[in-house]
Amino acid sequence: MALIIALSAPLLIAATGLAVDVGYWYEQQEGLQSAVDAAALAAATAAEKYSVDSTNMAEPFAVAAANNATNGQFAFTPPASAGTTTATPLTLTSSKVTVNGAASTQWVASATIPRRSFFSAVGGIGFLGVPIGQQSASASADLVLPSSPACLIATQGAISLSGAASVIGTNCGISSNEETGCSMSATGSGKIIGTEVATEANCVSVSGAGYIGTSASATPSDSSSTVTLNAPAATDPLADMNPTDSAAAGMSIWNPGWTTPSAPVEAASPVTPDLGFNTWSAEGVGDCLVLGDFNAGCELDPNYLTGMSGFGVASLLLNEGTTTGTTFITGGFSGQSNKTTTLNGDDYYINGGMDVTSDTALTIGSSAQTSPITMVVNGGTVMNNGSATLDPGTYYLNGAMSGSSYTGWGLSTDISSSLALEGPTYYVNGGIGITNGGPQMTLSSGLYELTSYAGNSNSENSGDAGAFYAGQGTYVFGNPVSSDATPAPNTYFFDGGLTISGGARSVVFNPGIYYIRNGNLDIGSGPTVTGNGVTFVLEGNAGFTIDAGASVSLSAPSSNCVAPANFPNPSYEGSAAPYDGTDGEGICGVLIYQSRGDTTADSVTEGASGAFAGAIYAPNAPLTVSGGASMTISTSGLPGLEVASVTDSGSGAINLTETSSSGSDSGSTSTGAMLVQ
Repeated sequence: MALIIALSAPLLIAATGLAVDVGYWYEQQEGLQSAVDAAALAAATAAEKYSVDSTNMAEPFAVAAANNATNGQFAFTPPASAGTTTATPLTLTSSKVTVNGAASTQWVASATIPRRSFFSAVGGIGFLGVPIGQQSASASADLVLPSSPACLIATQGAISLSGAASVIGTNCGISSNEETGCSMSATGSGKIIGTEVATEANCVSVSGAGYIGTSASATPSDSSSTVTLNAPAATDPLADMNPTDSAAAGMSIWNPGWTTPSAPVEAASPVTPDLGFNTWSAEGVGDCLVLGDFNAGCELDPNYLTGMSGFGVASLLLNEGTTTGTTFITGGFSGQSNKTTTLNGDDYYINGGMDVTSDTALTIGSSAQTSPITMVVNGGTVMNNGSATLDPGTYYLNGAMSGSSYTGWGLSTDISSSLALEGPTYYVNGGIGITNGGPQMTLSSGLYELTSYAGNSNSENSGDAGAFYAGQGTYVFGNPVSSDATPAPNTYFFDGGLTISGGARSVVFNPGIYYIRNGNLDIGSGPTVTGNGVTFVLEGNAGFTIDAGASVSLSAPSSNCVAPANFPNPSYEGSAAPYDGTDGEGICGVLIYQSRGDTTADSVTEGASGAFAGAIYAPNAPLTVSGGASMTISTSGLPGLEVASVTDSGSGAINLTETSSSGSDSGSTSTGAMLVQ
């Protein structure tokens, strides 16, 4: 055994030594490769930032990067300075290459070191050891010029310009997936310009002083020389969004559904209070006192009431002395109070409609209530004069009906001062119409589901029913959000369209998601419309129209939102409707999503101006921009405009900017250095 062990020992030692050294060689090779990787990238980066154009100028950057990457392990120096046995020469070369169709420079860094051996170099009986060899590594880096993302994609039809119209893409390309005919046309002095201009078709059409191509200083003489014809179809980066939605299926994301609570069962007959000039007091009913101005101030207890139409009092308080209790009013609730009307308590059910005129203030609910109010009104709710506040609660407001159809507004008003819906939940069959007056209207954060009635003609475009009609005044949807706060979820459903008339002064959309179907997002001539962190989802036969003189500035959500590929998020879907797919937060980066099943045309007309920070995605809807209308669209990583086709006439202007590829401070449009080998 001793002899066997003695004879085997050199072999065992040699094998062990070789194994140790091989592991060390692998470690050295990884360090060496990291060094040349860093050197090649540093040279390419220096070429971009500092206009380095020779290896002599780039070597200091490459050597410093290689030594930093390995903590000085190999003591790299330029070849001309490698005068000691401990220094390692780092060789750097450059060559001209073509990257994405453009001239660029490739930088190659390489280095060779002696293979360091310890145990494996030791000789034994009959063994010479492993000869000392060398280890080498190299890396290549390119200064990569971008293949411009498309900021406008016409998914089906042509991009047609006439007059002095223009479509300009900055740091991004223009694409048309139209396969037949000439897919782009520019007549008059129309211009289509992008960093790349590509089409699936085999021609574009230019006449007059028109231009289609990549030169910002274009002249008609080279009017289409830089267009890429017969190009592959531009891909849809938002194809994963709502994957079940297609033009064929016409799938809807919106899952509305709610049922008005049934009327309470009353054991006794309704009570008829005497609301007028008389003074009276009845236990369990209430009282009226003469106030000296020929009207009475009346206070009523929670009860089952009737005969409440046509009252005239100085002031009226329902649910006297309590913030709880149920009041059921049958036969309608209408009349006038010269001062205030207050409905507190926590449960109201009104059959026959509500039409109240309060010269000073109408208040429903109370901010001091321990449980929010629940209120049902059947037959329409009308509020006039003064101001009105609906404190937090759940409201079911149903318009007048004929058979199974709603024939009137669920809520309408000509209030002249202010109207505040304090949230959080409003269900309105018949929609909300602000037809007269000039209020400051606030719809605080929460869930709003509005369904229009069939006969509503209060819209900018005849044929739109309108689930919300903003007449005169100013409007705020949702609550403003401070810089250090998370937005409250806001979900608004407009079944029948959202109309902002020319009489509206300003409209503010706070962060959230706004669903519109079966009627347009219609912005009339004149108002100023702003929104921050918002997504509009258009479905059914809903498009968007922005008319002459309107000023629009909107931005998509960038945080506290659902990524496009995850929309709609199934985790937000439950047994309770409605379901919006984002929990009231919107779609990240997407400003307008017009369902693939929705082919309703979109338009921006005469003199309207819009600034849109976010993607407008309407892949099956044609877009028309006319007159002096303008659209300024900026996005990061998504097409600013993806529509079926574009018709741009007059002096209409579409300006698109891709901010994620804006280039360096020196004006370069490169994406920087990239390791290619």
